[in-house]
Amino acid sequence: MSVITSPEALEKCVLEMGFLPFFSNEIPGFSIEEQTPAQFWFNGDIDGPWEWKGPVITGGMCAYGKFFRRKAGYVSLEWLPDFINMRREHYHPTPAEQQIYHTLVDNESLLSKELKRLCGYVAPRAPRRTRLDKAVQEAAHHDIRKPKSHRQTFETAITNLQMATYVVIADFEYLQDRLGRPYGWGVARYCTPEAFYETDFHAAVQGRTPEASAARIIGHLHELFPRIPMIQLAHFIQ
Repeated sequence: MSVITSPEALEKCVLEMGFLPFFSNEIPGFSIEEQTPAQFWFNGDIDGPWEWKGPVITGGMCAYGKFFRRKAGYVSLEWLPDFINMRREHYHPTPAEQQIYHTLVDNESLLSKELKRLCGYVAPRAPRRTRLDKAVQEAAHHDIRKPKSHRQTFETAITNLQMATYVVIADFEYLQDRLGRPYGWGVARYCTPEAFYETDFHAAVQGRTPEASAARIIGHLHELFPRIPMIQLAHFIQ
């Protein structure tokens, strides 16, 4: 495995392997985390994999999203058509997910906060309450299970759409300090892969069935990791 020390090296690794999860997993060595030296992680003096995400994504050769067990990673543009063909076959978005997807289609791309607002996931500001109001409400509802927050509901939906390859992350946009320097984790900009790459992915698979795409992907990964049982590779990638 190669050692990742720059965004160029990261992009090269993704292009060579075709698929690259961000975090370590059940397949040894199959992650950015394991291939990047420790000094590049969360170091205020030098950039690392977190900061390289934007440049690699906008390079246009590597798709990024929560693709692997609901966790982040990259898929090369070479393998993305088969990946989409395989993943979309057996997933049927819920009405809430369809709303998010069609909102993205209508707007081409949106920051997460914009997408939440347009789809009604931003909770209205609650009126100011006195201490007495709070105490009465807590006493009345202390034994009632609280519903999921708007954020949890949105995050579940947008993660499902990424897992099903209906949505990718097009970039991360950062707040800037008074000197114009970016800071924070970056706000995700979402997009459909069709809009971002301007590609007809159905045509790109040349009529292959989803099962044929899955077989190609699993066979490719087996060449990279010959000691890993194919059934384990299939379980991880599908």
